[in-house]
Amino acid sequence: MKPIRSAVVTGATGHVGNALVRALLGRGIPVTALTQPGSDLTPLLGLAVEKAIGDVTDGASLTEAFQGADVVFHLAGLVSITAGREAVLAKVNVEGTRNVVDACRAAGVRRLVYMSSVHALTEPPPKGVLDETRGFDPATAFGPYGKSKAAASKLVQDAARGGSLDAVLVLPTGCLGPYDYRLSEVGQLVSMAGRGTIPIVIDGGYDWVDVRDVALGTLAAAERAPTGEAYLLSSAYLPATALCEAVAKVSGARPPLVALPLWLARGLSYGGYAWERVTGRRALLTPYAVHTVGKDFDISIEKARRELGFAPRPVEESLADAWRWLSTDPLSPLQRGTRVAPGRLPSPG
Repeated sequence: MKPIRSAVVTGATGHVGNALVRALLGRGIPVTALTQPGSDLTPLLGLAVEKAIGDVTDGASLTEAFQGADVVFHLAGLVSITAGREAVLAKVNVEGTRNVVDACRAAGVRRLVYMSSVHALTEPPPKGVLDETRGFDPATAFGPYGKSKAAASKLVQDAARGGSLDAVLVLPTGCLGPYDYRLSEVGQLVSMAGRGTIPIVIDGGYDWVDVRDVALGTLAAAERAPTGEAYLLSSAYLPATALCEAVAKVSGARPPLVALPLWLARGLSYGGYAWERVTGRRALLTPYAVHTVGKDFDISIEKARRELGFAPRPVEESLADAWRWLSTDPLSPLQRGTRVAPGRLPSPG
């Protein structure tokens, strides 16, 4: 186990990013937060961090920001469940990660920790088990987002196994919990469920994990993991109906009245792309989203439990904390009056 002396976090204002910054500071580790020019720094208010301006698509800015860093945590990226963003996904998620790898080498960074995704792994057959042995193959990963994360993950893992960089990877499932200042797709769902504005949900589910547990698992990987290894981080599967009911129980809202069958949701989901093109706003019902909640396999986190001591909290506790934060924190998107239904399409960063 090797303690972290100092850290740079890319994507520090994102949901997982600012949770990781808080976890690092809680350990007394000096943190430099890398943010894009003009970024909203609300997630970092009150946190004793150094700030550096940079962009993962600008390699020179990264090399300068990484100078003197012991560990770089690369979390900046674009998450997208929509279509037509292949070029920007490749630019940010793949080429941006390549720039981070090159900058770590140039700046003499001791270790890189890359925040990948469960979607980067090749999915197993129906009734199978998804674990780290499925590997990263952009040709077999599902959807443009999954393919971009698979390509970036393979790039990092190849560099580590080739001996040119000490790097490890963490692969979270759906992150939820407090500190969701930018209102992710999951945060948007929690917000709507808490206000009782979801009359219909899809008859499917997903594997969820608390953003604070992801931060702790990421720290454990930075300190303990052998180079080149990857770790799935999740808590439990929860149907969409149960998720909304858990939030409604805390907020006092009415839970959804109807669960839409997957076959019908799949047919309707293609309208989400057209709606996005017309309005420029984010749709939660897309073919990618339906595929995700309709998965027919289990996810194993035994490797993270065994090697990192990963012990996530119950999903219901995370949902309750997420709603309490959204509904009470003066800087949350709900309290600041940020539009939450529907949200703008995400931008890279």
